Amino acid sequence: MSHKPEPPHLPLAVQVKAFFQTLPPLLKSGGFYFPPNVKKSVEMLNSLRRWRFAVGGLIHMGALRYADQLALVDDGGELTYSELDHMCQNVARALMDRGMTAETKFGIIARNGRGIIVPMAVKGLIGAEIMLMNVGSSEAQIDGIIEQNDVSFMFIDDEFIDRIPKNRKDLTVVITHVSDPETRNKVPSHWLFMEDLAAQGGNSKIEDSPKQGRIIIMSSGTTGIPKGVLRDEPKTPNSVGAIAQRIPWRRNMVIQQSASMFHAWGWANVLIGFGTGATIVTMRVFDAHKMIEQCEKYNVNGLISAAFFLRQFKDVLDDEPGHKVGPFKFIVSSGNAIPAWLVRTLIHRFGPVVYNFYGSTEAGLTSIATGQDLMTRPDSAGRPAAGAIVRIYDDNDKELPAGQVGRIFTCQEQTFTGYLNPEDKYTLIDGLFEIGDRGYLDSEGYLYISGRSDDMVIKGGENVFPREVEEIIGSIPGVDDCYCRGIQNDEIIADLYLYVVRSGSKVSKELDQEYLQKYVREHLADHSVPDKVIFMDELPRNAVGKVVPRELDAILGKH
Repeated sequence: MSHKPEPPHLPLAVQVKAFFQTLPPLLKSGGFYFPPNVKKSVEMLNSLRRWRFAVGGLIHMGALRYADQLALVDDGGELTYSELDHMCQNVARALMDRGMTAETKFGIIARNGRGIIVPMAVKGLIGAEIMLMNVGSSEAQIDGIIEQNDVSFMFIDDEFIDRIPKNRKDLTVVITHVSDPETRNKVPSHWLFMEDLAAQGGNSKIEDSPKQGRIIIMSSGTTGIPKGVLRDEPKTPNSVGAIAQRIPWRRNMVIQQSASMFHAWGWANVLIGFGTGATIVTMRVFDAHKMIEQCEKYNVNGLISAAFFLRQFKDVLDDEPGHKVGPFKFIVSSGNAIPAWLVRTLIHRFGPVVYNFYGSTEAGLTSIATGQDLMTRPDSAGRPAAGAIVRIYDDNDKELPAGQVGRIFTCQEQTFTGYLNPEDKYTLIDGLFEIGDRGYLDSEGYLYISGRSDDMVIKGGENVFPREVEEIIGSIPGVDDCYCRGIQNDEIIADLYLYVVRSGSKVSKELDQEYLQKYVREHLADHSVPDKVIFMDELPRNAVGKVVPRELDAILGKH
């Protein structure tokens, strides 16, 4: 075992095998579709040579293949592939005029839409180093990131401009989205606006084949400076092929993406979407009603989302059954665990098109449960993806046999290359990265997640995973949302706290602590019964739908 900051290692033989396994589904997805026009096909090959699979290069290839097709629908309106490509190229040249080079480091704090996609594209076109920051980052965290990493440009939606450190006079700030008409009057005169740069363009020439800087995805970080997870631009299409092998991506789909693009999962789907010539439909702030409207208006046939958003989507459709949405080729959930009851509900409504994508910012793609998998195993994370190694180890670093719960270790081609700060440690065994979850592999190779390693509590001498309680409670009529966690009172004694949001229906008014405790006792073991049930108006969730414990404590006071 190693605690040194060395990158996880995937054997070359595994990578080669994955290439041949994933090439057929990659071709089937339309990722390597070449138009009959010979000149455009040659230009496409040249684009691949210049930028490989960077966002900017994929958008440019999309403009060559599907110039007049919609590439993006967001809060700013509609953009065809040629319009989006023109915007990205103009912004890149305008920023090069202002000093951005392949050596530049810049950050982004932006929600879904062109405000984050264009800077992603600029990174690939110029070759700079990009830091995707969580929209929940504080001013102190942003200041620390800028200071430690010599960040010289910052792209930011105007709703977050109060978080730009006041002492950073040499920082070039680019406003990516304007929601407040007074923004131009409020910010310093030297600040830039992305829409202006897109309109003006620049005189600089984009390099033929710029050296690609790293992609750094900043963790959410509850305190202190968030960890920077280091990634490279994809060198091969193996990871995309591994996804296409399980999830039926096809050329020119219409995808509604509510998964946050500043996370690895959201960023990966931006790559796949543009690589297959998809129309990406999104919004800055999730609204289930608007999501349904978009599905109807644009004939959406694929959803890239998370459990929390899909729950709201389902609830609106239940309340307003007249909507015509679907059919969907896939509904993919990731980011936070999707409960088995929600899987069953979505399958009942839309058929076996629900997919569960499991991985992490560091680990990348680990496993995928297909629609057919979830028909019979709705609580499974699926089988390890092509090119991914998954093993279970005990607390003494010994590999466990099928069926035994332990620590999950994994590695694949796009597993991170380390942390930005070399002092941030992680654990390796046999070149595999400890993902931070506990679970097991069954005799057929399917992975099951018990919960986060640090979420597990020992109650009554037994291991308890709060997620199991959430699975049971979330399916009860009248429960709109729920969250369970262990409260360690001392080194030995732990209590389970259950937080519940009632739906407001008649049946929800009858829910009380005694009923919910009895319900858990009847469906799980005695040690899984929550010691306290707290009813709330809503749960504090972040942009990917995960409950933020520190905000929960701030609302209720430390328990």
